[in-house]
Amino acid sequence: MILRSIVALMCLFSSFSYAAVFKSENTELLKQWLVGVHRSTNDVIQGREVNIGLQVLPIWQDRIDGEWLYVEGRIIGSLRKPFRQRILQLVATPNGLIRLYSYSIPRASDFAGAYYTPQVLTSLTQSQLSISNNCELLIELKVTNTFVGETDTSSCMMKTGIPVMTNFFAVSAVNISFLDGGYNKFGQLVSGRFDVPVTFLKIENYDLYADSE
Repeated sequence: MILRSIVALMCLFSSFSYAAVFKSENTELLKQWLVGVHRSTNDVIQGREVNIGLQVLPIWQDRIDGEWLYVEGRIIGSLRKPFRQRILQLVATPNGLIRLYSYSIPRASDFAGAYYTPQVLTSLTQSQLSISNNCELLIELKVTNTFVGETDTSSCMMKTGIPVMTNFFAVSAVNISFLDGGYNKFGQLVSGRFDVPVTFLKIENYDLYADSE
């Protein structure tokens, strides 16, 4: 009985070790480049004039299971609510890559404008979040000082007849580019909302240390 308990504990700790998540210099740098205010540089997408704003706010900075970010996208000058609100988790892996997990938010409109009023996120907890798709982005810092993310197709569970939407993106100190896409049940790439990459120029940095002063 005692031996069985010891074996069970060893398996438990082994499981924790295998599933462990980390922060690293790269996740810190990627967070630093992502947080802030960004504006789209594309004039026309799919024949329509666009002016998209992207706001990225760090949250839950005391957690040790990766970097957590709140992301909000909206049409500049529109009175409509944000068209995209997500929680992102950046997790360092032992091989130096970063995995990005995207979560949807319940009653997301309640948190609109959180970049400028972070206190509205006080009531949000991780247990309320839902994984927004079942594909992860696998991110690598290239020698060009750009983080490039591609879908880790091995993490995707295809659903019959339903494309699994994801993002391909590149992030530098001054801009972000992404393209919506996905894979159907046959593993074939399908188009997303935009037919060309959308590029954002960073126009405002976020002070990561403002709360600690």
